[in-house]
Amino acid sequence: MKFFFTTIMALLVLHANLLSQNIVCTDPLPKNAILEEFTGMYCPNCPDGHAIAASILNENPGRAFTIAIHQGSFAVPSGNAPDYRTPFGDALAAQSGLTGYPMGTVNRHVFSGNNTAMGRGSWSSSAHAIMQEISPVNLGVISNYEPSTRTLTIEVELYYTSDAPASSNFINLALIQDSIYGPQSGGGAGNNYRHMHMLRHLITGQWGDEVTTTTQGSLVNRTYTYVVPESYNNIPAVVEHMEVLAFVTESHQEIYTGHAVAAMGGTNLCIGKLALQDGGIKSGSPDSTTVFELDAISNLDDGQVMEFYIESTDAPADWESSFTIDGLDYTSNTTISLNKNSALPITVNIQPGQSAGFATYTLHMKSIGFPAAPEKTVAVRVMSGVTDLVVNASGGPEAAQFAYVYAGALAAAGINTFAMTNANVMVDIIDAEVWNDVQNMWLNISWTFPALTDDQAIAVMAFMDAGHNIFIGGQDIGWDIMSGDANSNGTPITRDFYTNYLKAIFVNDGNSANNKLIAESDDPVFGQVPQSAIVDVFGGYLYPDVINPGPGAHAIFHYPAESKKAAVRYEAENFRSIYFGIGLEMIANTEVTNLIVELSHDWLVGELVGTSFDEAVSALITGQNYPNPAKEYTWINVSAGGQGSLLEIYDINGRKVAEQGVGNSALIRVEVSNFLPGTYFYFLSKDGQKSAPRKLVVIN
Repeated sequence: MKFFFTTIMALLVLHANLLSQNIVCTDPLPKNAILEEFTGMYCPNCPDGHAIAASILNENPGRAFTIAIHQGSFAVPSGNAPDYRTPFGDALAAQSGLTGYPMGTVNRHVFSGNNTAMGRGSWSSSAHAIMQEISPVNLGVISNYEPSTRTLTIEVELYYTSDAPASSNFINLALIQDSIYGPQSGGGAGNNYRHMHMLRHLITGQWGDEVTTTTQGSLVNRTYTYVVPESYNNIPAVVEHMEVLAFVTESHQEIYTGHAVAAMGGTNLCIGKLALQDGGIKSGSPDSTTVFELDAISNLDDGQVMEFYIESTDAPADWESSFTIDGLDYTSNTTISLNKNSALPITVNIQPGQSAGFATYTLHMKSIGFPAAPEKTVAVRVMSGVTDLVVNASGGPEAAQFAYVYAGALAAAGINTFAMTNANVMVDIIDAEVWNDVQNMWLNISWTFPALTDDQAIAVMAFMDAGHNIFIGGQDIGWDIMSGDANSNGTPITRDFYTNYLKAIFVNDGNSANNKLIAESDDPVFGQVPQSAIVDVFGGYLYPDVINPGPGAHAIFHYPAESKKAAVRYEAENFRSIYFGIGLEMIANTEVTNLIVELSHDWLVGELVGTSFDEAVSALITGQNYPNPAKEYTWINVSAGGQGSLLEIYDINGRKVAEQGVGNSALIRVEVSNFLPGTYFYFLSKDGQKSAPRKLVVIN
């Protein structure tokens, strides 16, 4: 009893305190994304939809929210299976115009065609697009719960920062529940699948509670009460696992914005804002401090105390950060008393170390008096010393899931100046023009849809036009961009990228017979790469694209049928591109993957290019180093058995002049610029064994 009394009193005090504040912000704010996900427990592809929804939420905390609506034939229970349906799902589905499962709507907006429903491959890009728009209305929510009566009391406050397009809007309150365990086809958990964000009830009815004062400056306050039953369809209603998702619609269609709060004591009280005075992405260097100027503004009564702190989850260990307030530097946290609507200048200071990186630092502002209110945050990003940028596609979780393949291969190639980001941030990087030192982008598309949005393709083409190179790999890139299938996402912009920048010709979607990756033996760059199996890492979906080289491009790999090409490379006047019709994660042999990345990097940056490289590989096929005689450097071919050995070089008198370790590479570069002119011999030693010596001639 003591616990419940304490909880109730705390909530009552919180509610009383909040009533003295405006819940809602009054400055124009961008829209939040609301994904209504139509799903079912017998739908084998729905867990992939759940994963995509989760990734959208994880990448956009406090900006994106989802409602999982169990509806349609896949949701009809069989035997003793639970019934997750609601009385509201069929009408919502009918309004969306869905044609399959899983499908979803993002803010009930029509992005193409006539319907709001879209396949899961479009959810992420659509949510990103919505969150760039400004909402005409801001929304504040307080939810309190009385456990003795199971009563929710929900206060909703709207503030119109501009005239709404429609004079009739509607407040909608969805009660959603997490951690409901039950059956799910395709989820890998049998009858113990964890269902999240499940719609349990629409508190304001099917289409919401009407608001008719929708002009700029209007303040609307509504209070709702709802008694939560013990269960819905015999499935326990656990309030501790529930959230109230409030959103505002134009008529019953377009969602302006929304926000979810905990059912028990949740609020999105607007404590204020952190406002950047300049761009949020900048170049940095170890020689100087990168500075960001911003203002902290409180929306609370005078004298309320705010806690400030800065953190990063991806900064290299030798980077440092601090923030400055009133001339004092802080590296951890501090508390400051603020007056309402009075700007407090803050400087965020980032000092890169010698390690290359692209780091995000987040400054937090947290209310001490209202700890349940969401923190306000601002993220700043700094790029320093990065030559290779791995970009994970935004169309689904698969790209981020397999990003380690690219990171591991670059590290194995000795490239320690790479960093990683996602495709949406990549657009911001290009727009901010902080990418001049980046030589290559590695576009990890994996198996996501759309492969590229228009904004992303435009950014990549600008990067290439400026003289930089790309590697792009993924299953169904060609199908998605070029097939014209009703479920694909090609546009004139992405087709221009595919045709004129990759110089590829899409042939077909491929099938499971394309299960080996085989180098084109006459290709001077990749011709000696060993074969590897291609494996299904997507749970039953193996569709390696068949592609042909366009004008000026060259096929570099094929599948078991030699006529079916798997990858192409293209050299334009000012850039180079390599395109694989599979993701690197589909290559079974890690050593082959690493070798492909190493050779790709060397060709992209021009260390081994043109006629000289072609001649080098021809010589290396015979086992001899190239060039020979050598002046500044030479390349030595290492067989698979020699990888992990020690290269030793001796002069004509038998004195050792150099040695270097051999990693997991088929080609190693040896610097000879400091050697005296003359004849040398080299061999590999490993486990007490030595290879036959070969002759190296050095000239000056």
